[in-house]
Amino acid sequence: MIRPRPAIERLQKYRPPLEGRGGKLRFDFNENTVGCAPEVIRTLRRSLTAEGMTRYPEYDEARTILAEYFKVAKEELLLTNGTDDAIQAICNTFVEPGDILLQPAPTFPVYKFFHEVAGGEVVRIPYDEHFRLPLKPLLAALKKHPRWLALANPNNPTGTIIPQKDLRTILRAAPKTVVLVDEAYFDFSGETVLSWIAKYSNLVVTRTFSKAFGLAALRMGCIFANAGLVEWMHRGQNPFAVNSLAMAAACEAIKHPGYVRHYAGEIRANRKQFCRLLDVMGIPYVPSSSNFVLTRFGDRAPEIGRHLREIGILVRDWSYDPHLRGYLRITIGSTKQTRRLVKALHIMEPLLDLRDGARAWKNFVTYSSTGWFA
Repeated sequence: MIRPRPAIERLQKYRPPLEGRGGKLRFDFNENTVGCAPEVIRTLRRSLTAEGMTRYPEYDEARTILAEYFKVAKEELLLTNGTDDAIQAICNTFVEPGDILLQPAPTFPVYKFFHEVAGGEVVRIPYDEHFRLPLKPLLAALKKHPRWLALANPNNPTGTIIPQKDLRTILRAAPKTVVLVDEAYFDFSGETVLSWIAKYSNLVVTRTFSKAFGLAALRMGCIFANAGLVEWMHRGQNPFAVNSLAMAAACEAIKHPGYVRHYAGEIRANRKQFCRLLDVMGIPYVPSSSNFVLTRFGDRAPEIGRHLREIGILVRDWSYDPHLRGYLRITIGSTKQTRRLVKALHIMEPLLDLRDGARAWKNFVTYSSTGWFA
């Protein structure tokens, strides 16, 4: 039997989302639960021509349009097939076997996935009991010059934000390390360091159209960095990574910023209301700056997740991971959708196991590499 590279043999098997999610309340993968701007759908319909489908995609016009929207030079932007492709481009460009990825724990696992595919090793710095990035241990680890550092901001799965003063300290302390700041959930937090690419030559920022813009099915994202880094990553990227329909949808979506602002504002308001309910019910949760809330429902979390699925509400149950037992991550939806979730939780209140809720975070920070977060 032909064997793969050792790095592939060591990889944990990916846990894909459950099938049959259409028509249900999708509170499990942090997607837009309402839909993209209607004009985007009309643009896609116009783009679906027989002649158009025969051509390989052309990128220059879309790069120009998107660079203007994001207020960067065209040479500072690289189109990607979602954020996953952006992470792979970083690994393809900079990672050699044995190189170190430094990351907080827990965080989005695709950083680790592509890094290990490239043959690299991962060093994790656990978050502290107050949900804060442990700055001192992180800075100490940076003195060993890891190849790159991955910071999701806001972080997935915690929803927490890194203060900008800490990000400045990190960037200054890591001149020989590529620092990724993944801003997939920027539209819900309002916090960005995108303009910093002009000041820090080691900074890479990523954005996605999969969340607030509602284009997850098309896989559209962007990398931002100084022109030199972008050119290197462009060399290491699939030359036709992004399809024409994804570019057409993104270029139309940015023409309707009010639609995204309204949606993100509704999500923030509903997140606040949902957290008030959790407070009243005594359910521990991590204060979030994103479009989801990490909650601790206790030993019956899997049962609660199954009951919710039976009535058409999908949430992300992490109890398959021995270090994350009792935790559900719940995406925040529209006002109507959130009311439906709240009603369901009230009905299931007898199932809730709130014992030792104050110690929930201590259980959570024991990170397991078997967990996959989307």
